[in-house]
Amino acid sequence: MSPGWLDSKPFEVQIIIVATVCDLTGASLGYALHPQLGVEPLIGLIYGLVAGTFPLAIWLFQQPEVRS
Repeated sequence: MSPGWLDSKPFEVQIIIVATVCDLTGASLGYALHPQLGVEPLIGLIYGLVAGTFPLAIWLFQQPEVRS
């Protein structure tokens, strides 16, 4: 199987790309969902940033560069 677009990048660039996508997605969703959560917009944004770190951590632990 040929490597994907992300796999063809250096590991340092992969981390930056994945962190940017996860953080922006988490922050956006946290801000958008703050009324349903019953919190202030800033707190919703922070919740989203915290929640966005979990996919990054899971992806990071699956990388062979981190395990070696």
